[in-house]
Amino acid sequence: MAPIYLMWIMVLILAVRFFILYRDNKKPEQVKKTNDGILFFGSLAFLIGITGQMVGLVEAFDAIQRAGDAGIAPQHVAGGLKVTFIAPVMGMLLLIFSTIIWFVFRNLKNYPSQNVVVNQ
Repeated sequence: MAPIYLMWIMVLILAVRFFILYRDNKKPEQVKKTNDGILFFGSLAFLIGITGQMVGLVEAFDAIQRAGDAGIAPQHVAGGLKVTFIAPVMGMLLLIFSTIIWFVFRNLKNYPSQNVVVNQ
């Protein structure tokens, strides 16, 4: 979960940076890069959440396999599955949030045109 929380912080920092750069209106290529960064970190958070869920499920299945015939109570399985969904949900919420911010920022009146060449 820590990487996803860091992505939330990054998106918020980039949103503030966007407003500062947009207000000054001096460096349109940085405005565009900052806005693209918002969408990137939102997408990355979701992918990290899905990866965390897969790792958690593999560990859960290993534990079930090790238990063998002794069995595992359904409550424990349900509790473990519930925990594996926390990271993807938090990542998806950030993806939705960052996509909305990216879309709103992109449609601002003085947003740099699509013809801005961004040096890579």
